[in-house]
Amino acid sequence: MPNELTYNEIAYYKEGIGDAVILLHGYPMDKNCWMDLMVVLSSAYKVIAIDIPRLGNSKNVHLDSITTIADEIHKLLVHEGIAQAVFVGHSMGGYIALSIYDRFKEMAMGLSLVHSTMKSDTEEKKRMRLKVIDLVSNGGAKVFLNELFPSLFAPSNKTEFKLEWEGLLSRYQSVPSVSLISLYKAIMERQDYAEGAWNQLPMQWIIGKQDQLLDAKDLINQALQSNISFVSLYPDCGHMSMIENARQFEKDIVEFTNFCYAKTNQK
Repeated sequence: MPNELTYNEIAYYKEGIGDAVILLHGYPMDKNCWMDLMVVLSSAYKVIAIDIPRLGNSKNVHLDSITTIADEIHKLLVHEGIAQAVFVGHSMGGYIALSIYDRFKEMAMGLSLVHSTMKSDTEEKKRMRLKVIDLVSNGGAKVFLNELFPSLFAPSNKTEFKLEWEGLLSRYQSVPSVSLISLYKAIMERQDYAEGAWNQLPMQWIIGKQDQLLDAKDLINQALQSNISFVSLYPDCGHMSMIENARQFEKDIVEFTNFCYAKTNQK
């Protein structure tokens, strides 16, 4: 287990030396979901895995939007002396990585969106999230999480990975309702980046063909916006490729990271 550090009440792991890779987890998990990837990457890179505020061991609860979270993470990276990095963001972590790039373009050497999207929520999706917020507000957090974690896995994988999603449920069922609600609102109100200028930024898209939260065809169309796109489409995968397709996932992340820094070193 890596040593845990804190800055401004945000907890994070730091392993390895060299060029930086920043790992931003999804909702409502924590930095421990990156443990296997950290081992692989830290042999060649400095890897920082961050607990998103309100989750894991991060205590900073004064951040109520994706942009304010991005700003605070940027401060942490400046504190660590990191001027440039490759960002890997899973789901909600991808939204935060997009916001960091939008606000601090000079810092991003590459952006890996792991089961994430540049688009904001549709009105239909927002109505669904409001129903979830109402459910959790009225004591239904356990019901919500019991439905959420199995749905993160491909339907064809729910039996094979039953122990894994049950483990996630057990680990994160204690997340306070106020944190679940605050971050769900932040996700719901996030900015749309689909019309942004992504031509020069190397981007990676990790896509599960059986993802029940995001449409794979739509994500492939988004990937076409960047001149430099690495697209990995996993046919037997849902929203959790770091578990469902771990070895290929790790290989693809390493390949993309190597590319980003090879391009930098050639200039």
